[in-house]
Amino acid sequence: LEDEFVKAFELSDSEIKIELAILLFQKGKVSSKKAANLASINVVDFWKELSTRNIDLIDESTYVDEMGNLTL
Repeated sequence: LEDEFVKAFELSDSEIKIELAILLFQKGKVSSKKAANLASINVVDFWKELSTRNIDLIDESTYVDEMGNLTL
């Protein structure tokens, strides 16, 4: 991104990655695991970030399969 854009919002490169990852996750474009990879953080830290923002990890697209595995 352009330096002027980044400076205007006072975000570091890592913060921009997290913001983009969260946006893509919220739009259903990527899983939480993929979003964490895009943000260059581990998936548990990504889940914690969602929690601090009151963003639900589990929604209507989340379900438990026949084997009892949580599918995100």
